[in-house]
Amino acid sequence: ANTNAIVVAKSGAGILRRAVINTKGATSNVLTIYDNTAASGSLIASIDTANEVGGAFDYELPFTTGLTFELAGGTAADITIIFE
Repeated sequence: ANTNAIVVAKSGAGILRRAVINTKGATSNVLTIYDNTAASGSLIASIDTANEVGGAFDYELPFTTGLTFELAGGTAADITIIFE
């Protein structure tokens, strides 16, 4: 993903393996990841992409309801979300 948007990546249970920031965002861009099929509810992670140089964040966390992520604020980062 490389635009500010809400993405429902999976409905139902699974495992969040990793979030990768390929290119950092700018001006307060944040990646927020939820255990839900909407951008609300159980928060899994919040990453300030504007202040990250890049790299991978390993989670290996189960989710039950679904996997939704949101890029918001400023110029969007280029990210990859890896899950099962």
